[in-house]
Amino acid sequence: MSFLERLVEQSSLTPRQLESLTSYLRVALGEIKLKEAASIASQGKTKGIPTKPLTIGSYYRTVSQARGNIRESLVTVVIAIWLGLLKVEDARRLFELMESGTGDLSDEEQERFMQVLQALLDRIIL
Repeated sequence: MSFLERLVEQSSLTPRQLESLTSYLRVALGEIKLKEAASIASQGKTKGIPTKPLTIGSYYRTVSQARGNIRESLVTVVIAIWLGLLKVEDARRLFELMESGTGDLSDEEQERFMQVLQALLDRIIL
């Protein structure tokens, strides 16, 4: 399981939404066409079971749902800051930690990173 997939397990995104967002970014960058992105998302698996093919409409709805989930998550962070449950500086540190990049980490380093991330989340959320 990839590092990103491990993070998705703890997020409000589904594996299919992650896959759709990833291919949607490639569409936005002009690397692939929308039809190809829907095809890529259709080839994924959910819990080891092949997923059903996506129409372009279903693919776009999945992308929209994922974007909505991200939006809701960010608003939740804003609410937590507003209520004093989360400090802006702690949120900033968390985002900077993620920005530092995790793509080149070994499995052992990813495991350590996940432990640090969990400890940080446990500590900063009152």
